This record gives sequence, structure tokens and C-alpha cells, in this order.
Amino acid sequence: MGHRPTGLFVEGQWRESDQRFTVTDKYLREPIAELAVAGPAQVDAAVGAARRAADDPLPPARRERILLDAAELLEERAAEIERTYVAETGFTLADARTESARAVGTLRLCAGEAVRVAGQEIPVSATPGSENRLAFTIRVPVGVVGAIAPFNAPLNTVAHKIGPALAAGNAVVLKPAEATPLCSIALVEALHDAGLPPGFLQLVCGPGETTGAALVADRRIRYFTFTGSSAVGLLVKQRSGIAKTHLELGANSASLVGADADLDLVAELVARAGFRKAGQVCTSVQRLLVHREVLDELTERLTARITALRVGDPRDPKTDVGPMIAPAEAQRAREWITEPGGGRVLCGGERDGALLSPALVAEPAPDSHLMCTEIFAPVVAVVPVESMDRAIELMNAGDYGLQAGIFTRDLDRAFDAARRLRVGGVMVNDTSSYHADAMPYGGVKDSGYGVEGPRYAVEDMTDPRIVVFNLRPPRS
Repeated sequence: MGHRPTGLFVEGQWRESDQRFTVTDKYLREPIAELAVAGPAQVDAAVGAARRAADDPLPPARRERILLDAAELLEERAAEIERTYVAETGFTLADARTESARAVGTLRLCAGEAVRVAGQEIPVSATPGSENRLAFTIRVPVGVVGAIAPFNAPLNTVAHKIGPALAAGNAVVLKPAEATPLCSIALVEALHDAGLPPGFLQLVCGPGETTGAALVADRRIRYFTFTGSSAVGLLVKQRSGIAKTHLELGANSASLVGADADLDLVAELVARAGFRKAGQVCTSVQRLLVHREVLDELTERLTARITALRVGDPRDPKTDVGPMIAPAEAQRAREWITEPGGGRVLCGGERDGALLSPALVAEPAPDSHLMCTEIFAPVVAVVPVESMDRAIELMNAGDYGLQAGIFTRDLDRAFDAARRLRVGGVMVNDTSSYHADAMPYGGVKDSGYGVEGPRYAVEDMTDPRIVVFNLRPPRS
């Protein structure tokens, strides 16, 4: 029992429970694993183990070494992990290889941050009456971090949660998405094999309604990092007491295309960024706001590129778009683009089980699902605008604000958009989907708050502690 991955990992041991759930291959729709469900008792044990470990944080150099060794193990095991990734997500081999490589890089970035955690001197001696005092901060781990991960990035997003938490000196309880827990098991195994002592990382699997709810209700957890829908993120915030929270939530991201844009570049990047992972990416290009002067030309180029994308078995190296996470999700997306006001489908949009062919939709109504909500599917809407000012107004009027792209050759226009768009990130001459792992990544409004990125997450997962010395002249 101690060596067989069961999905329940507490205090360095794989454990069983009296309930189990099945993980399916998202393309073949066949069972590929059966894992233990963590009920309230198992969650309680996991948090307790983390709390005990957090009382004695690992030295920074040891954290660095463990994270570096785990990154090396992930790299060595990449082929096996990528096969698992394709099976449990339905994403393509190309998606798997990209995310696998990024996860390795993320752990290495976290390793570097582990030995850079530092406070600063505070000039209290400038305050009248405090001339003889010396003050500085030290940064201390928050303690126990609860990490709740999404299905659409089950390797790198998990690395972005547990890597910084461990680098900062915390202990972690990880709950992966119920649909895609197998990559989390691989990451836990790599960290365990790299020498992470028992208690610093626990894994609890199961439904959000039970396993996740028990985790969020536990007041021993002092920091929650959650990626998922805005509705569930709100519940995490409401139910987690006064713990610190980082919420990376939904979006219906837009990219703005000016009349002076390089249309070949736009078509190339949108055809990739709108449909990778079958469009199930928070920053995926959902709305393309295009200056009317170049609308017809860009639409023609996009249609040609999108219709050339191959849909099917994600294990086939020639496949560009695999299945969505479930047939019901593909059906929902299909209904949204065929509803009254949903727009004119220019290409794609055919459903076969969980497969939805990449769709380009023209001019959905302003109050349609596609314009107002996150579709999380391989669908891009083309929306004509008369000016960039109007495009910015449309962007800012919505509930979300994760990232935006703007394509223009005008430097002044790019800077103007960067200042005025109410989003967490503006990508110039790139789509909303660009994301480098070292950068601060997060949103505003209903897209959440706080940022990922190892440097920024490590700082957020520590607390500043002020130390003040009341100095006296030395004795003779």
C-alpha cells in the first residue's frame, strides 16, 4: 500500500479509502484508472500532516535541491507522463510535450526562488523618537497551502501551485481536478523521489462538492490557490475564512486587430491560440475584435487556416484538436453557437461525441453567450469594430479581465491600449493567450485576483514579519 499510487498520499504514504472513482480516457471514453476518494476524515488527516510539517520548515538550500531534482525526474519521465496526459485530458501530443517541458521549467524557476526569499530594512530611525532603533522584515512561510487545480493544465498549473509553495517553505495539500488527477500523481511521485520529506506534500482526490469543500472549510490552511470557474472561485473566497486566497478564474478573452495589423501574423497566432487544448484555456482567443477595414481579408485568411486543422485522435501526431473534456461540454458549446443570436457559423462547429470541430463565428449578438460568457471550447467569434476605441470599450464593458491581445504597428496605440484595458495583461502583436511561466499572470474583475509566476507567488505565500531592535550604546 505504501508504494502503489492510489490517489491519496498522506505523510509520505499512498493510502486507501472506502470510496473510489474512475478516471477515463477522454477520447476513447474508457476507464484508465481507479483512485481513492478522500472523504472528510482523509482530508483532515492530510491537513494535519501538513500542519505538523509546516512547524519545521526545510532550509532554503534543501528546498532548492529537491525542486531541481524533481524537475530532472520529470524530464526523465517525460514520455510516460505525456502518454498519461494525453489519455486523461484528450489534448494532443503537441499540447502534452509543451506542457511537460513548461512544468520542468516552472520547477526550476521555483528552485531559484527558494534561495532568494528575503526581507528588507525599514527606515524607522527616521521617525522622531526612534533614532536608536533598527528595523527589518523577514519573510516567513504562511504555513499550510491548499492548492486546488483545474482539468485543463493538470501538470504545469499544478507545478505553479505546489512549486512556489514548497520554495517558500510551506507544506501543501493538493486537490487536482477529478477528471485529470493522474499528472498530479506523477508530480507528487517526482517530488517524493527527489527527497521531499513526509508531510510537506499531500494529495487528496475527489469531487469538489465533498473533497474540495472539506479542504476549503479547514481553518488550519492559511493560503488557498485556486484555478477554475468564477462561480466556484467565489465559493472558495466565501468559505475559506480569513485565509489568504489567490483566484485565477474565468475569462472570455479578446484580441484587438487594428487596420494596420499584420494579418498573416494574426491568422497564424489565432489559429493556434484559439484552438489549442480544444479551446479549453482561460486566455484562449474567444473574441476577435477586428477593424472593419480589414475584416473581410482577415476572415478569409482565418477560415482557410481553421478549416485546415485536423480533428480527432489526440495520439495521432497529425491531430491539431482533440476532444473536449466531456461530450456534454461539446454539446453545450454547439448549442451556444447555434442559438438565436449566436452568430453566423463560417466554418466548423460540427459535433461528434466530445469532438467539436474548430469553429469561426461571425458577429454574435452583444447579449449572446459567446460575447458575454466563457465558452471554453474551440470557438472564435469575429466581431467588427469601427475603431480601436470602440474595441477597448467592448473589452472593458464585460465582467472578465484576464488578458488581452492587440495587433497594431502603431506604438502610441499599443501603449494607449495597455493603459486603458482593464485586464491583468496586455500582449502587443500577440494574442491574449501568450503566457511565459516567469511572468506575473492573473486577472481583475470576475477573472480573479493575485498572480501566478514563481517569483510573485513565493512572495505571496510568505508573510512579512517585522523585527525591531531598540539599540543602546555599548557598555565601556
